[in-house]
Amino acid sequence: MGRLPAARSPYGLGAPLDGGAGALVRPYLLACDREHMLQRRRRLALVAADLGIGLARHVVGAEGVTA
Repeated sequence: MGRLPAARSPYGLGAPLDGGAGALVRPYLLACDREHMLQRRRRLALVAADLGIGLARHVVGAEGVTA
């Protein structure tokens, strides 16, 4: 008769799991953080425009982009 397959653990594979492979943050928290960052950037742009500061000119290499 043939050999039986090797016994396998009921708890999964013997190799450790990669903790960085899975997302542990709920999607709605990521969306909320993105929204807060977007609001912050909009507020910064509004304050800069109010003070007459062109933000694109402060970006390195963007002098030719603004008209």
